[in-house]
Order: sequence, then C-alpha cells, then structure tokens
Amino acid sequence: MLKKIVLVLSRWIRSVIPFLVLLTYAWLPVTRASDTLLLDKVIVTVNQELILHSDLEEACKQVTLEGKEADKSVEMDLLRELVLNKIFLAKAALLDDVKIPKARIQRACDFRIASLIRQYGSEEKLVQAAHQSIYHIKKGIKKRLKAEYLASCVYQHLTQHIVVRPAEVKAYFNALLPHSRPYYPASVEVHQLIIYPKASAARQEAVKSKLLQLKQLLLDGVVTFSDLAKQHSDDLHSASKGGEIGWVPLGALAHAYESATLSLKPGEISDPIASEFGFHLIERIGRNKDQYNTRHILKVVEPTEEEIRLTERELKAIKNKIVAGTLTFKAAVQQYSEDKETVAQGGLITTNHQGGDLLPGRLVSVEDLDPEVYFAIDGLEAGTVSAPQYMGRPYRSAWRLLYLKQKVAAHPMNLAQDYERIHYDLLQQKKKKAVDAWIQKAKSEFVISFSPEYRAVEQLL
Repeated sequence: MLKKIVLVLSRWIRSVIPFLVLLTYAWLPVTRASDTLLLDKVIVTVNQELILHSDLEEACKQVTLEGKEADKSVEMDLLRELVLNKIFLAKAALLDDVKIPKARIQRACDFRIASLIRQYGSEEKLVQAAHQSIYHIKKGIKKRLKAEYLASCVYQHLTQHIVVRPAEVKAYFNALLPHSRPYYPASVEVHQLIIYPKASAARQEAVKSKLLQLKQLLLDGVVTFSDLAKQHSDDLHSASKGGEIGWVPLGALAHAYESATLSLKPGEISDPIASEFGFHLIERIGRNKDQYNTRHILKVVEPTEEEIRLTERELKAIKNKIVAGTLTFKAAVQQYSEDKETVAQGGLITTNHQGGDLLPGRLVSVEDLDPEVYFAIDGLEAGTVSAPQYMGRPYRSAWRLLYLKQKVAAHPMNLAQDYERIHYDLLQQKKKKAVDAWIQKAKSEFVISFSPEYRAVEQLL
C-alpha cells in the first residue's frame, strides 16, 4: 500500500507493441532445480537459447487460470510468441544504451503481485496455486518484465523512422468501402479534480503521540517491533509479517517514507513520519547498493463524518467559481487537486486501452469508463462540471469533481471526427508490416530448431 500509483507495465508494453503478446500469459514461473532441468524437454532452440516444455506449460496454465481454454491453436500461438521473444532479445543485446529501469520493473512487479493476490484472495492461496514460494513468483515475473522491456526497446528501434502523412490517411480512408468502415461507440474526454478529507490537527497529534509511546516501549526493550506491528499497524499486509515491507529499490516507496528510512542507521527507529497514507513508525533493517528493507507501524487517521462533509463543501465552492467563470477547470486542478498522478495532465481520466490499439489521444469510449464516472457524467453537457462525487476507498477516501470537456456520439468512421484515430491505426499497420519484414529477415540469421511435434509453429513465424 506504500507503493506510488504507477502505470501498469502491460499498458506501457501495449503502447509500443500493440500486436505482440510477449509473454503476457507467462506470469507464474517454474522453479527448476538442476536435476529437474535435465529432465525437462527442450522443444525449441533459437541459436543457443532454449525453450522448454515447462515454459509452454506455464504459459498455457496462465490461460487456463484466466478462465480460457488452452487448446492446440492457443498453444501454438503461445509457442510462437516465445520464439519471437528470443529473437527480439537477441536483437536487444546489440543495441547501445539500453538500460533496464530497475525501479520501474520493481513497481510493475509489485503491481502484478498485488493483482494476483487479489485474484486468488490471499498470498497463501497464490503460493498454493503456483506451487512455489512468493520469492520465486516475483523472480519469474521480474525476468519476464525485463524481457518485455527489452523487446519494447527493439520495437521502438525498428519503427522510430515510420511516419504517416495526411495524404496517406485520406487515401487509406477513401479506399475503404462505405459498408466496411467501422462504427465507433460514443466517447468522451473527462477530467477530474480530487481532494482528500483530512483529519483535524488535534487528532493527528494524538496519533503521533500514540506512536511515540510505542517507540518508547521499543527503546525500553519491553516488546519487539514485530509484536507491536502485529498488534497496532493498520497496514494489515505487512503487519502479518511483523511490519516488514521487504526489499524495495530506491524510489519505489513514498518520498517521505524513503527519506526518513535513509537517514536511519540499521536497527534505529524513526519518530512518527507523515505520508499520504498516515503516520509511520519505521525501523531500518538493512540496505545494499540500490535497495533497502524496513519494518513499519502504520496508523491511519480516518476523517470524521464532519471532516468528510467539510471537504464536500470545499469542492462545492470550487465548482461555483468554475460555473461563474472566475476559475477554469484546468486552473482549479493545478491549484487544488491532490491526485498527483493526474495533475500534470489537467486531471485527464484515461483507461487501459489508451496508448494501445483502440482510442489514441484524450477520448475514452463510454464502454470503457469506470461505472462511477459514467453515471456521474451521464446527462451532462460538454463543458459542464458534475456535482461533487464521494469515493469511499480503503485507507483513503476522496471527493472529486468531474469535467466533461467533450462528447462524441456513436458514429460511422469519418475523416472529420476520426482523423487522429485513422492516423493511429494506419501508423500501427505500417509498424507491424515493418517489424514482420524484419522478423522474416532475422529468421534467416538464426538457427531455429523445433522438436517434431511442434514443427507446425515454424510456419507461423
């Protein structure tokens, strides 16, 4: 819960490789002892790189866990992606100045682990389903994320010179028969301004005082940090482990938390530290070159009903200024919004599809909107602001205003409304064609050998 909100790496990968799976299904790795490796069957070799039967099994297993049928056709497609990934990684090794962003990989790994834990209900159930420790699950995910990142670097290198000119867009559109032009659903551009209710200064001081009392117990040797975390911490996930967060890279946790940690000596305990999540009592466990490990006790200061209503009134006052024309929504976001992740984009709401192969730019299909957003803007005219909307969230509730900047009705494809989307689609087609041509050329430079039962995959490359 201390992790900053980050873009899902799958969205990042999809933005540069919209047609290539690149191990999307291979989230749960296989732990192989050396004797197991000797028994595992090699089904493909790409130069000196091996693809094992267990690699394919794990990819198929993930498909099944997602409720899909891993039939023979799916199995062949997955093996094709594994082979292509080896080719891309070989190309990545030849590129200069390609550095793995460790902190980014760590955050993406944490996000995927959290998603899997939510999917299975608990860390214990995830470990049970994967038949391996959480350490090995994380290790496998990081390995695959690194591979995806390197593959994305190759894709960008191969397609950076490709452009689409306006005349090409017009010619592409005119070449489509009227009945073959797609029908686009209604779409909107929505911005948000978020404010978090805050507990009174007196109640915050009371929590800090409580944490100082706990610190004194630790200094007196009356109890261990681990026992106190289990009894008092509001971070239930780490509390079950005696407050231990685990090893994280620099830059992965909230700035205030990290700054306080790095100022401590091993075994030293901080004074109460405020972050966006509450107040922390931190014990530094250790640090190496670019990682550190801590324990913490988190106390969340929940706002009262009156404090929640006070924030609602504050938001209503901001809306009145916007409606009166004395303040633009964009300026209001810059001045008041406390959602760090969207302030830089003027509060723009995006979806997992944006940056991918559906809606480029600022528009979001209404079908992809969060239901809470959809019902809040339903009935609004373009250029108007919603009533304050309450978002009850674990650990941190919030109020927000939603601004419907533009609304595009469902319609058949046309140049006037859809130039940007048509341009994007054509660009992706040209990039795919260029990469496919490179793959065909690269195949001749690799020695690729399939076991007899998988030779049909060779025709798919």
